[in-house]
Amino acid sequence: MTDEKELKARIEAAEQDLSFFSLNWDALRETEWISDEELEEGINDALDDLIDAKNKLKEKGSPP
Repeated sequence: MTDEKELKARIEAAEQDLSFFSLNWDALRETEWISDEELEEGINDALDDLIDAKNKLKEKGSPP
């Protein structure tokens, strides 16, 4: 896989993770399957990866 394809795959995965957290936020908190801190850490990790991949792709001159 090329760097560009890898970056686009990272962007897609991060967006899917964020969508999952958004859609299931209340259910995740109610089940106590994951702590609030772990949930926030997961969201922050997904956001960091999304931003990093978009910035790297932008540096290559490719749209996300």
